[in-house]
Amino acid sequence: MHGCQVFCSLRKAFEYISSARSSGRLWPARLIIDSEIPVGAGLGSSAAVAVSASAAYACVAGLEVAPELVSRAAFESEKLVHGNPSGVDNTVSSYGGFLLYRRGETPMPLDFGGLGDVVVVVIDTGVKRSTARAVRLFTERLHRLGGLGRELLEVAEGIIDEALRALRRGDAAGLGLLMDVAHGLLNAMGVSHVELEKAVQAARASGALGAKLTGAGMGGSAIALVEREKAPRVSEKLRELGLRVYEAALGARGVSVEHG
Repeated sequence: MHGCQVFCSLRKAFEYISSARSSGRLWPARLIIDSEIPVGAGLGSSAAVAVSASAAYACVAGLEVAPELVSRAAFESEKLVHGNPSGVDNTVSSYGGFLLYRRGETPMPLDFGGLGDVVVVVIDTGVKRSTARAVRLFTERLHRLGGLGRELLEVAEGIIDEALRALRRGDAAGLGLLMDVAHGLLNAMGVSHVELEKAVQAARASGALGAKLTGAGMGGSAIALVEREKAPRVSEKLRELGLRVYEAALGARGVSVEHG
């Protein structure tokens, strides 16, 4: 813990955790990070690592590994990485499941009865992107649009409301359609990319219920909602285009501690 040459952002997380103890001092620890999440792919790799590392660091001191603690610690790390992050990545990584997240508000777990036998296919375009640059472009375009920009934000809120209703009634097809609409809106705001468009269109053409970019856009990854029986075909078509593909479960649990 002496000095800071690599993973300096994690030190910020550890400092936050140490403030939970009366002494407020950092304690010695050796952490080994083993992550398979691609870096710079719009999949929240930095937040996932920060959450896991924060939980491990808290364990060393015998602190309770509560989602609130590790999420807030990881957010301190994320601020150093991204500058002005929304906080959604560290929140979802910490709490898991389905959450309604709005910046500055307490995350709300969602009632979720299931969507049938569907999976999420994650499509990594391999195009590196900058979250800060994408956010800046989006904000600038929104400002230039003036009143129309505010209307587009209202449309985005409407998509969220409809998505919540689709989740609650278990309507996978409806949720897929809303993903398509959301992607179209993001594309119009300039944060898509030719490789993302190729990925999204290919996923839809091969049988996905819906697909959209994820993360900040301008590269990185897309996600597709796919019926499980069609997932192998969708994945094969995407790999034929030279895209990296992963299959992910819905509603996975958040941070947890396993004692070996």
